[in-house]
Amino acid sequence: MAGQFPGQFGPVVPTAAKGPFGVGAKVLLCLVAVLTAGLLGFVPAVALAARRKRRVDVVGAVVFTALSLLMLVCAVIGGADKHAAVVNGLGEGTMALLVFAAPTHFLLMDRQVRVPVAPPVAWPPAPQPPVYQPPSAQAPAPVDELRQLGELLRRQAEDGGR
Repeated sequence: MAGQFPGQFGPVVPTAAKGPFGVGAKVLLCLVAVLTAGLLGFVPAVALAARRKRRVDVVGAVVFTALSLLMLVCAVIGGADKHAAVVNGLGEGTMALLVFAAPTHFLLMDRQVRVPVAPPVAWPPAPQPPVYQPPSAQAPAPVDELRQLGELLRRQAEDGGR
C-alpha cells in the first residue's frame, strides 16, 4: 500500500510553530546556569535552539557552548597554579558571563514578540485636471444685465449733460 498517502506512514499533518517555554521550564533552565556556576550555562541556549530551530537561536547556542568550553579549558590550564593569573582571570570572567548572560539571553530570546503588520497606506486620489468646456452659444444672464446697465448709464449721461 505504498504511495497511498503523501507521507510514508500516513498524511502529513503540519505542525504549529512552537511558542515560548512555560514559566516552570523557564525557571528551571535559568537555574541550571546559575546553580552550576556557569558550568552548564549552554543548556538554556541549546534548549531554545532545539525547540525553535531558528538561525539566531542556533548561533546563540554555539556561542554559549564555546564560552562553556573556554571556561573548562581555563580551569584545566590554570588549575591551582598561582602564576597563571591571566588564565584564571579569563576563566573567572567567562564564568561570570555564563552565570549572568546565559539566563538573560534565554529570557530575552524566548519572548514571543509579534509585530503587527500595518495595512497598506491608502493614498488619496490624485486631483483631476479641470475639464475644458467650450463657451455656449447662448448669452449668459450677466450679459443681458450689463446691456441694461449700459443703456441706463447712457440715459443718465444724456439727461445730466443738458
